[in-house]
Amino acid sequence: MRLQSISEVAYNTDMSKICDDVNPDDLQVGFANKILPDIENNVISIVFGVQYLYENEKVLDCIYKFSFEVIDLSRYVIIDGDNITINHLMPHFLNVIIGTMRGILVVRTAGTLFSKYPLPILDANALNDSLSQSK
Repeated sequence: MRLQSISEVAYNTDMSKICDDVNPDDLQVGFANKILPDIENNVISIVFGVQYLYENEKVLDCIYKFSFEVIDLSRYVIIDGDNITINHLMPHFLNVIIGTMRGILVVRTAGTLFSKYPLPILDANALNDSLSQSK
């Protein structure tokens, strides 16, 4: 497998609600994903979003599309109506996505108050389980 492309879907911030004395523990970090398999072309795209909430209001929304080429993708993808299951590969995809998103956020938030709140270290397996349950 290989990372084929990364493209920005959306990036929005609301700096009006963030001030110098915001406790990092007061920021809630949320995630969302959408899986877009293209079995015929052995490509799977994952639209992945990171959202920061402060006092239950969205203050940062960062969404990117990651496309991976996977040889014989059909061996790993199960499509049952609207449910898409990716066997064995999703934690690997999430490791790449999370690390890349962390870097994107560092660059995009440089020079702003958000630079004090980098994306936390995450367990890709736990995140995968959480994202799977939230669908």
